[in-house]
Amino acid sequence: MAGAFCLCCMEELRSTDTVCPRCGKNPSVRNESHHMPAGSVLKSESGGRSYLFGRALGEGGFGITYIGRELVSGAKVAIKEYFPAMCSPNRLEGGEVRPAAQKIDAFDRGRDSFLSEASMLRALGDVSGIVHVMDFFRAKGTAYIVMEYLDGITLKDVVSKSGPMNYGRVLELFMPLMQSISKIHAAGVIHRDIAPDNIMLMPDGKLKLLDFGCARSVEDGRSMTVALKPGFAPIEQYTRHDQNASTDLHALCATMYYCLTGRVPLAATERSYAILSGKADPMVPISSLGIDIPEYIDKAIMKGSALQPTERTHNIDEFYAELCLRPAPHATDSSSVGPTTAGPETASAASESGFGAHIPPKTPFGGMSGKGAWEKYKTPALIALGIIATIVLIVLIFGRF
Repeated sequence: MAGAFCLCCMEELRSTDTVCPRCGKNPSVRNESHHMPAGSVLKSESGGRSYLFGRALGEGGFGITYIGRELVSGAKVAIKEYFPAMCSPNRLEGGEVRPAAQKIDAFDRGRDSFLSEASMLRALGDVSGIVHVMDFFRAKGTAYIVMEYLDGITLKDVVSKSGPMNYGRVLELFMPLMQSISKIHAAGVIHRDIAPDNIMLMPDGKLKLLDFGCARSVEDGRSMTVALKPGFAPIEQYTRHDQNASTDLHALCATMYYCLTGRVPLAATERSYAILSGKADPMVPISSLGIDIPEYIDKAIMKGSALQPTERTHNIDEFYAELCLRPAPHATDSSSVGPTTAGPETASAASESGFGAHIPPKTPFGGMSGKGAWEKYKTPALIALGIIATIVLIVLIFGRF
């Protein structure tokens, strides 16, 4: 038996096992004809590591992901193979991948981008909230990224099974993830495929963002072509205009919207058509669906998922700061009391997780928007101006004598 591992779950087998004692399946699984044959072993160019391929875990428009094992350490891994459907690749004997003749240039450019982003992600090291890239290499005419194997459940499955989450739970889960995404943006990497099925809830209660190496894969000289997920992909990905940090922000906010409402937002193209037809944006505020959520959080999520990039919050840091800067209550509003800092004030789960201890990433105003900074420093600034004016007045008066 190849490597003495079950090719379904990659757990170790005894020589007498005909059924895996862990997953209960036939350990000699057969993949589909266009997949890498289960039981194949590939050697990395760097470090000489060898990887055993098991069953295919899933595939999208740009790649196929397999369960695997690194044969020296025995570590269970996930291996993503560059296999872009738009290039009409064929699987040859022995696992070799060959694109259609007229798509070779696009395939090669995409493969270079695939490996380039893997290199950047690996250089980041172990960023909590981001799947860890362990290795990457060329083989069989294509390329592979080796990542830590994550044994969790996607947010798509969480919501479909358990229903929408309250806003305290959503903030508790997403605030740490935002800080991780901010780090990859600072390193020049944009995911371009954030969605509920690409974010996994781990056994420790934390979120991990998956599926790097497929979102930014094929370059046509102007922009990256991606496999779009209606409801989460922003309008600029349909029009292939400039994509940046706000592209990921839109998808993140749409994902939060889904977690809060249980509804997939309408596709950006449908929203655009409605607006061009003189109708209101059909993506309605969360509170209008009868969901209990503070107005400032609702507004922040809706602004982050605005259709037009020019009307959207610019980046993850600004969005994080908006969630951390709860508006001060009006003087006449006796029902609004308490701190003006961020936090789901009624969510005990968020409090227990230390949500209130999160600090917004630094901005020119210490992590606050310009308005927030002015509100914080307004009183000291006015006092300082008063002192300066008094000194000037004294100098003028005594200067006459």
